[in-house]
Amino acid sequence: MKNRTHALAALGAVIFLAGCEGDDGLNGADGADGADGLNSLVAFRELAVGDADCLGGGQVFETGLDTNRNGALDPSEVQSTEFVECAVTPTLRALHASPDAPLVNISIDGALALPGVDFNEGSGFVKVGQAANVTATGADVNVEVEAILPGADAVVLDADLPLEFGTETTVIASGTIEGNTFGPILVTNPIGEPIAAGSFRAEVVHAAPNAPDVDVYVTAFNGALANPVNGAAPLAFGLSTGQLEVPAGDYQIRVVAPTLAGAPVVYDSGEISLPAGADLMIVATENVFLGDSAVQLMVLDGTTATPLYDAATPAAALAVHASPPDTPNVDVLADVVSTMDVEQIKLVENLAYTESCLINPIGAPEDYALSVVATGDTNSVLPIPYSAVVNEGTTVIVSGLISDMSLQAIALGVDGRSVFTETKIRLTHGSPSTPNVDIYVLPAGGAIGDPDAYVEFFDVPFGADTGVLKIDPDLDYDIYVTAAGSTTPAISVTAAGGFDPQPGQILDVIARDAFGMEMAPQVIVIDYDAVNDCAVTP
Repeated sequence: MKNRTHALAALGAVIFLAGCEGDDGLNGADGADGADGLNSLVAFRELAVGDADCLGGGQVFETGLDTNRNGALDPSEVQSTEFVECAVTPTLRALHASPDAPLVNISIDGALALPGVDFNEGSGFVKVGQAANVTATGADVNVEVEAILPGADAVVLDADLPLEFGTETTVIASGTIEGNTFGPILVTNPIGEPIAAGSFRAEVVHAAPNAPDVDVYVTAFNGALANPVNGAAPLAFGLSTGQLEVPAGDYQIRVVAPTLAGAPVVYDSGEISLPAGADLMIVATENVFLGDSAVQLMVLDGTTATPLYDAATPAAALAVHASPPDTPNVDVLADVVSTMDVEQIKLVENLAYTESCLINPIGAPEDYALSVVATGDTNSVLPIPYSAVVNEGTTVIVSGLISDMSLQAIALGVDGRSVFTETKIRLTHGSPSTPNVDIYVLPAGGAIGDPDAYVEFFDVPFGADTGVLKIDPDLDYDIYVTAAGSTTPAISVTAAGGFDPQPGQILDVIARDAFGMEMAPQVIVIDYDAVNDCAVTP
């Protein structure tokens, strides 16, 4: 009844208004005709085998406006596309996890996809396959890994991988060159599987060839080590846990070696945040540089690979005394910049001319103010600002002269990974009394000026270096240093004199001033496999 009353009242109001209406006015002129509207079109389109999105072919439903009015839905007119059927193109990503292998080039189906990939570098997913290699269930995709060697490069892996439609595959190049176990670890999962709201997805892969079988724990910070994510059986090299979904939040990842005495923790991430929606592969690779952890973790998120170091991973520095005899034996003191106190922590003690020693570990990340002082003194003869970065090493060469106030620190990064197929060597001009020089690295027995010199550097000033050279350890070499423009060697490091680079060796060769009865500049040779830790009196 209420609705009817309202309706009658409204009708009465309309009649009243109509009764009050005045005389009609004159009709206005007709307006111009509007443009005809565009027709909306729909179409089904067959996708051929080899399509970028649907490698095995399929069908799409497309809609759009017929802007050119030809009665057909042209590709440029498509506004929305829906896949009705699709044999989804498989995807592939790669990670270099072989601890003693050189940089590699990775080619997919004959095309260079990833050039110059170093250890622990990886890629995001890329679509792979082409019409020529499609099978009934996917595609046989060729993957070639070429090792970048000091001489001619060499193919170390050439494999056809049967990849199924709708899958994503991670190729982890692992094993070792020295042990002749280099090869791929393949992990395949479906593409596009949803992740529960508020959760992340992760899969752990053991790709550290020299590490023991492990248990992997993902717990609250300092939580009990119970129920490893790999289940009852320890995770062996080459195996994975499968994909697991876990509520997002703050966690601690710890890796335990249950087969070793005492079941030690060989990796500890500390507290980390794992966000909702993340789809991660966590790969345990060999720890090849600093810290006591047996492994480090590489986190692959589908786009890139990021290291997740053990929480205790330090920095390190090699101190080299290359300042000539007017500089006494030295100590190195450190103050932590982030504190108000002047700590003067002694890192190096009584280091003599031509000597070197390793400061390891150094807490990182942290900024320090280092001071070089005469042994037993606290008055700085050389201040050195130093930023310690996790898992990075620095060689600090103290050279120059106190007498003319030219004392300085030459800081060089350390490429600390041993590669079995090469010797890494760097040559540094650290002789303050010597003007600019030329540096030659020649095949053993060669002469300066021969066209087959391995490398040549000209007019090198004090404090400069050649960068890290990668030479073939199966060959013999002679190194000569001359005054700039001269062909007469002032320094000779030759195969006949005992220079014999070994596979995996890492060397720094530093030119220094003559000392004592020496008549010409000499060299300090540092073999990073044989450096001594700095000894400091408690």
